[in-house]
Amino acid sequence: MTDNRLLIVGASGFLGHALCDTSSTWACVPASRSGQQGHLALDVTQPDAVRDAVSQVRPQWVINAAALTSVDECERNPDRARAVHIDGTRNLIRACEQVGCGLVNVSTNYVFDGKKGPYAESDEARPINVYGRTKLESERVVLRALCPGIVVRTAVLYGFRPGCRPNFVTWAMAALSARQAIRVVTDEWANPTFVDELAAFIFSLCRTDFRGIVHFGGADFLTRFEMVERICALMGFDLSLVSAATSAEFGQPAQRPLRAGLCTTRAQTLCDVAPAPFDHNVRRLKRVLHQIAYV
Repeated sequence: MTDNRLLIVGASGFLGHALCDTSSTWACVPASRSGQQGHLALDVTQPDAVRDAVSQVRPQWVINAAALTSVDECERNPDRARAVHIDGTRNLIRACEQVGCGLVNVSTNYVFDGKKGPYAESDEARPINVYGRTKLESERVVLRALCPGIVVRTAVLYGFRPGCRPNFVTWAMAALSARQAIRVVTDEWANPTFVDELAAFIFSLCRTDFRGIVHFGGADFLTRFEMVERICALMGFDLSLVSAATSAEFGQPAQRPLRAGLCTTRAQTLCDVAPAPFDHNVRRLKRVLHQIAYV
């Protein structure tokens, strides 16, 4: 086992990209289902492939950032959600147990019902959609493991990585920059998390002796509409292009937890990665996007 090596599973995704290009002290080995150039080909639903990859790399930690991140797609295809989130995590755990390395499993604030957030790690998880239920079961797989296991719950990732699909913040920025009208919900709260800060937190966590569940999220507890209000103020966009709606009015296949943010007190005691305010990170993002003429 190599002391400074991490296997990044789901490296072609948004968080996976951030993990692979953020670390300066870890040797990150990227793995993805597509097996794109420079990546190990690794489908977490295939136990033999998982075992072979972990045995080949022999990392200190495997970071599981692979997920079916479309909440509505999970609702439409629960078998696929279970295969990726539950069976995939179980395959990774078995491989980690054989090699003797640990697993960091990235989870979500959607394991809560959203009635009284923000939530602490000790609060009871009561998911209300397939995405949340399958992610909660993946957590239980990790917590029952014989190898070191950490679950990192997070919420509403934003930031920018070339080649990754837009997240809520970059989608809103691109639409408003093009003077397109958008509808945004006023009754879904969370603490949006800057992806670079989450990556830095995970790296720091891997240097600790912590095992169990920890929450990491942004410094501000905001609705989606409040996020867009701040984006308009900081970017100079026209707020009149934004119309308000409730979550129920969108009629999406999967019900969303409304107040589902995370308390991050435990995270602050473990590492010195302190999330910056949302406004600060939007300004930081603005500079990056202006450089590439995204907005």
